[in-house]
Amino acid sequence: MAVYKIKTLNNNNRMSTQELLQTINKKLEEGITNFEIEACGQHDIGGASWSKDGKPLKFTVTNPGQRVGAMAMNGTTIIVEGSAPADVGWLNSGGEIIVKGDGGDTSAHCSAGGKIYIGGRVGTRSGALMKHDPRFEPPEFWVLKNTGSFSFEFMSGGIAVICGYDCEDIPSVLGNRSCVGMVGGTVYVRGPVEGLANCVEKVKLDKFDKDFLKSGMEPFLEKVGRVELKDELLDFSNWAKIVPLPKELKEKKISVKEFKETEWFPEGLFGDLVEDNGEVYELAQTGDGRLRKPYWDEKQCVACDLCLSNCPQRAIVKEDKTYKSIDDKCIGCGICSAVCPREAWRMV
Repeated sequence: MAVYKIKTLNNNNRMSTQELLQTINKKLEEGITNFEIEACGQHDIGGASWSKDGKPLKFTVTNPGQRVGAMAMNGTTIIVEGSAPADVGWLNSGGEIIVKGDGGDTSAHCSAGGKIYIGGRVGTRSGALMKHDPRFEPPEFWVLKNTGSFSFEFMSGGIAVICGYDCEDIPSVLGNRSCVGMVGGTVYVRGPVEGLANCVEKVKLDKFDKDFLKSGMEPFLEKVGRVELKDELLDFSNWAKIVPLPKELKEKKISVKEFKETEWFPEGLFGDLVEDNGEVYELAQTGDGRLRKPYWDEKQCVACDLCLSNCPQRAIVKEDKTYKSIDDKCIGCGICSAVCPREAWRMV
């Protein structure tokens, strides 16, 4: 297979991201499907690309910018020789993405298909919002070492494997506050874990889990060039899996105020800059907290009652031929003004 090589820095002149992507698309139209790209921080390499005849695509990249492999599709293989910055495999929908070094923050963010292999560490919020459409195979996210904090936030599907290699001296291979809001999927983890969200539980591996790791570990290590670690990483004595708690076992809901006082950062996220008095505002304010207030013009009104029947808060009352808004019910949404055919209601 012919390889098309692109060098993006020539005589200190750097090719822009747009120029690079346009060059790739032009060559795809000419039938080229195998690229070697010596990048210089350009974004979105390898993602959302396809050949007109459906042939598999391969991108071998050095020094990419953000979002390498973003929105990659089935049949696309992306190999990063070295490390990559943030958003590796963002919204991956079927591609195979191999990073032989470290991945940055939000690696595998929103991944919905395909496989992402990282031969080092990944940064904060990696694996967040991973999901699984049951019509397709679940996405897989393999990491040789560890993740940054807030990993796997709001994960709803897919499989992650955090091998914890060379991480014996850190308190948690998942960082702090991992799996907040996780409702689906599985995280396999080897090594110490601290600071897990209270919506998940850490349990022992069963036979299915061990068989999955055995079948996937060797291909993963081959792709990132660390096959010598196979026996060490398949010693299951230090492995566990993290799964969401069943709905009925999760703790009862607490108020935003209680969450800030008991679960959030002491004295607030910006406590060193501003004092937080703990006051919590409703999502939709009534009374003086409204941004707008309806004003009724008697001269324009034709008594069609559209405002009465469409107000979502039932905040409009009619007394004789007079309409008025009840301040402690009205949220200032403006629907009364929008449905009035004569502009008898206006927002002030």
